[in-house]
Amino acid sequence: MSGITPFDIQTRKVDVNKMFEDYLTEARRIDDACKKENVRVLLYGSIGVYHKVKDNSLASQIIQLYRRSGPQDINFLVRSEDRDKFKQIMYSLEYTPYFHLERTMGDVAGMFFKEEKVVKVYYFNEMRFSHIVPVDWNSEFTFTEEDLLLSKLQIHFTLDKHLSDVIALLLKSNVEGNKIVELTSSDWGLWKDVTDNLLKARDLIGRLIADEVKEREELAPVISRIIKLHGRIMNYPKKPSWKPISEGEKYWRDF
Repeated sequence: MSGITPFDIQTRKVDVNKMFEDYLTEARRIDDACKKENVRVLLYGSIGVYHKVKDNSLASQIIQLYRRSGPQDINFLVRSEDRDKFKQIMYSLEYTPYFHLERTMGDVAGMFFKEEKVVKVYYFNEMRFSHIVPVDWNSEFTFTEEDLLLSKLQIHFTLDKHLSDVIALLLKSNVEGNKIVELTSSDWGLWKDVTDNLLKARDLIGRLIADEVKEREELAPVISRIIKLHGRIMNYPKKPSWKPISEGEKYWRDF
């Protein structure tokens, strides 16, 4: 089952699209404040994906189907050297930090609250999630589309909401995947999770079609793009550093 039924869609009372727009507006406000202080931030997560796909109605619907209560938070990556300045900016915007997290992990992560809004931030110069992945800091406001896609495909324990983001991104854009192919050719663990998640995304598409939530014709382009990207990754020559590990051995990071 897709986890989404026509009944769920018809009875949904939350204006999810309005909530996404509201969160995106707040993310822009934070970004604007950071620019004034020469602090570079990059938006990612569901709001970053929404920003990239919102002009495609089908892609926007897909990510919202799996967030029927609306988005949970706003996610930023901040350079480690800008950590203290970013915190001061958030205080100036009347956000309150989660003090326990500040005491225990304040050098690498933060969480800030203001009314119903939650902002989560990592102070890294790269993605350091399930895998370590370089980020294009020349991007404007959000991760690039390929980095956004990578941020979802690199997750070890994926949920349907993460896979819906993969589908939405590939519906909106025909991501070439050159960076993905290159990185997975040298890191077996990243290769393993990326290829597994592409197959899981295709499975979710099958469930959406089987449950008559979406039509096959609507999703045909993304099926083709998933197959193409998966094939490129599988067939690309592997580097000496690409070494499978023993079955049962942990190959991902906890974060």
